[in-house]
Amino acid sequence: METSKITEWTFFEEVPIPGDVVGVLVQGEQDYAAYKTLRDSAIFTSKCLIVRDA
Repeated sequence: METSKITEWTFFEEVPIPGDVVGVLVQGEQDYAAYKTLRDSAIFTSKCLIVRDA
């Protein structure tokens, strides 16, 4: 499988950060922004990018 087809997202709009994300953050990690994608949501933190089914 071509890697570029599975590693590309289009962010449509910024959305509120889901409240349940706080439960998966490690100590000291901050949530910065969340964006709606075609069928998922992406949350940027100070340590990682979380992509999940919306």
